Amino acid sequence: MTRTDTYIGTFTNDLKDSARVKELRKFLTGMNKMLKNDGKPAGYYIKLQGRLGKDNPNAWKYRIGCPREYQTMWGQPQSSCIRLDDAAYADAYIYRRR
Repeated sequence: MTRTDTYIGTFTNDLKDSARVKELRKFLTGMNKMLKNDGKPAGYYIKLQGRLGKDNPNAWKYRIGCPREYQTMWGQPQSSCIRLDDAAYADAYIYRRR
């Protein structure tokens, strides 16, 4: 599977990776300020997309038959949108605001 160009890495929920994500956000904030000062459109941000990982105890929430709060309006599980609290990993992407 090929990933998009916006993918920058996969992070866990430990202190070391949390610090890395915080540093990346700080970097993008500085970069956005520099772009704005140069009169260029700014607005880059990091999006974390939760991933369940192997043998995750929260996986039942994202299967058919899961409770209503974890379903889309059509009754399907939200497999493509996993809450960070339920995730074992998070893929990080850099996007540009529109």
